[in-house]
Amino acid sequence: NSNLNVTHDRGKHHMKAGWQLRYQYDQNGNPGPGSFNFNAIDTGANYLQFDASRSGNMYASVLLGALNGGQAQYTPMVDSHQQMWGFFFQDDIRLNRRLTLNLGLRYELETAPSEYNRMYSRTLDLTNPIPELQGGVVKMPAEVTAIYKGAPFTYNGAWIYTDDNHPGVFNSQKNVFLPRIGAAIRIDDITSLRVGFARYSVPWVTIYPEANYWPKDGFARTTAILGPLNGVPRATIDNPFPADNPLQVPVGKSLGRYLNLGGSATFFPQDMIHPINDRFNVSLQRQMPWGILTDTTFFTNIGRNIQDASMWGGDYNYNLNQVDPNYGYTYKGQVDVQVPNPFYNLLPADKMPGALRTQRNVTVASLLRQYPQYGTLTERFLTDKDSRYYSLQFKAEKSMRGGLSFSFGYNYSKESRGEFFDSIATFNKDFTMIDTRDPRHYIRTAGTWELPFGKGRKFAGGANRILDAIIGGWATSHIFMWNSGPLLTFGAMNVNGDPKIDNPSRSKYFEQSVFSQLQPYTPRKNPWYFDGLRGFGFWQWDATAVKYFQITERVKFELRMEFYNFPNSFMPSQPNLSVTSSTFGRSTGVAGGNYGREVQYTGRIHF
Repeated sequence: NSNLNVTHDRGKHHMKAGWQLRYQYDQNGNPGPGSFNFNAIDTGANYLQFDASRSGNMYASVLLGALNGGQAQYTPMVDSHQQMWGFFFQDDIRLNRRLTLNLGLRYELETAPSEYNRMYSRTLDLTNPIPELQGGVVKMPAEVTAIYKGAPFTYNGAWIYTDDNHPGVFNSQKNVFLPRIGAAIRIDDITSLRVGFARYSVPWVTIYPEANYWPKDGFARTTAILGPLNGVPRATIDNPFPADNPLQVPVGKSLGRYLNLGGSATFFPQDMIHPINDRFNVSLQRQMPWGILTDTTFFTNIGRNIQDASMWGGDYNYNLNQVDPNYGYTYKGQVDVQVPNPFYNLLPADKMPGALRTQRNVTVASLLRQYPQYGTLTERFLTDKDSRYYSLQFKAEKSMRGGLSFSFGYNYSKESRGEFFDSIATFNKDFTMIDTRDPRHYIRTAGTWELPFGKGRKFAGGANRILDAIIGGWATSHIFMWNSGPLLTFGAMNVNGDPKIDNPSRSKYFEQSVFSQLQPYTPRKNPWYFDGLRGFGFWQWDATAVKYFQITERVKFELRMEFYNFPNSFMPSQPNLSVTSSTFGRSTGVAGGNYGREVQYTGRIHF
């Protein structure tokens, strides 16, 4: 990481310019042991309307050796490189004693990750025809052609690797200009107003910081264990990779364009677009009596092409080879019928290395794709997913005076993100702005009070040594946090009525009787959430008591007692939202982050 900053003052202008280079070098293998997955559904009575409360047992599935999924993987050591360049110019213009204008522009260029030995892949070119599958070679079963109404089957696909001419996984975006503009206004001696707008780009390296996330197909091989088909397991613990799904070994670039043909693939779009956040805020600060400073702020963030905002980071992705869900809604069980696989041994293994070549039979649904010669085609870094965040914030602070200091903060916020309402919207890539689950109201307050008793304090300043040891030198601090509870969001199910009730409790938080399980092959109609139906709020009070004992003029002893969850309050977990669960609509546990009272004692000698 290297940077250069230059500052220059000229008249009313305070100018700053700078340059920065961040170079990331990563040698990473990240080997994994693989996994075997077991599920109670494999010993359940009905796989279509499985209810874990009525049948099925995961331990029984383990004893039978019935695998529900899993994988085996091989990952090589990679030598990855990536750069990020940044340039900026900022000018703070003091127009007069009451107004300062801020103007700035930043430019960023982030190179795509590259691997020294060119083990990374770029993409799957779905515009490139597969020569061996052209001219009516593939004979689709009658059960498929009778119902297929989509675009003509497209037998395209060529795997593209990185090479010396194109070492990066994708093409770098070269038009990332990030303006900033703001103003600071002095209204009077105790009041100021600040207004600002800034555009921020999210670097790729912060979304995927480690090299093991970049595509290494051919050099890293993952073989997925086949899950059950129509409720019947296709893999067992003693034979997790049968002949129709053999274990795949690294092949490097030897398969050329045919890599992943007959299987699933994950790749990156070549023209990547950085996530962008546009932020605007208006803030009013005022000095109040008794040394209290207040700040009232309206803040909004408009996000475009956003990626996963969870604590673990990551991206959103999209399957380019989906089956139109309307086939299932219209023809129901017909799409799950087994039919002869038109790709069975159609090509040699070096032309179709995926598991599709070795499967004698497949479902009708698996052939109702635009690219039936592939499985799931996952394109990383989904675009067009947006977010909207609005908040009104109030903060009051009092610095230490007369032995008392405190801060108080309140935040009202509303956030929505683009989501796929149902499977049809997912297939059509049709986003709907849907509120997030985050609480609307937050309060944070903290304070410290030095009790006014004993030597050097307001009362009993002349107390003798014994009395001062009892009543003097005390201080206490407190932190209180509260939020109004998350929005409850429901999965696909039948809804007949309003689930809100007047007196929600842990045993019945909403009216469960208005919900029922959705029948198979039925589209979702119910909303994600119901206005006003929010979960339990959460609050916590932590406290500290401190006593100082003056031993000599230069030496004192500190006794500190810290109480976490001082009142020992119980916060219930949110109600169960799974309609098939026996505890649906009930809270059966404790909220995350809520623990019984904890007390910590500390002694220190200061000298």
